[in-house]
Amino acid sequence: MKHLIAILLCVISYSLNAQADHSALRQGDKAYEKGDFENAESSYQSAIDARNSAQGNYNLGNAAYQQGKFEEAARRFEEAARLSSDLINQSNAYHNLGNAYFQQEDYKKAVEAYKNALRRTPDDLETKHNLSKAMRMIPPPPPEQENQENQDKEKQDQDENQDQQQQNQDQQNEDQDGDQQEQQEKQSQPQNSQSQPQPGKKMSREEAEQQLKYAEEAEKKTMEKMQRTQGRNCNSEKEW
Repeated sequence: MKHLIAILLCVISYSLNAQADHSALRQGDKAYEKGDFENAESSYQSAIDARNSAQGNYNLGNAAYQQGKFEEAARRFEEAARLSSDLINQSNAYHNLGNAYFQQEDYKKAVEAYKNALRRTPDDLETKHNLSKAMRMIPPPPPEQENQENQDKEKQDQDENQDQQQQNQDQQNEDQDGDQQEQQEKQSQPQNSQSQPQPGKKMSREEAEQQLKYAEEAEKKTMEKMQRTQGRNCNSEKEW
């Protein structure tokens, strides 16, 4: 029995608040239509005190906006967007929220509000127009920041050039080392004429073995040089 009485009291209270809310909203609308925004604001505030609704906050935001109270208007539009479950009503609240931020010259927040409106109604041309205006009002980055970005880019380019020059130098040094080694190997070969076959003279067994040894060493050095050259070519095909 006690639970039933509590439920009835809640229903009666809600009904009375709803009636007070609707009555205050109607009074606010009448004052708003007459251009009496101060009385409209007072009536809408009474409606919100009776029941915190999306419609009451939205109307109160409009009345505050018309009086130049853009900060208060922004708070009411945010609350209206939060309380509303209808996408179109949410879009309208965010649109007006963007206008309130625009009037406060907070263009970044205005841009975000307009984008939120367009996420709900993508075909709203008026919101697109206001978004474009707000984006044009956002100033470019300060010269110090732009200069810093340019300096960072130049330093990056210089580092890349230095890396490339170092790679080229390493390649040249490697080629020179290979040429010097080859030259030294050639100079280290015996130059004794007695080890070379004489025209018209039959080679001895020792001379033939010596010549075969020289040929094997020369072939081995040639293969090593080819392997070094192939190894250098493969290193140039790195993937980013």
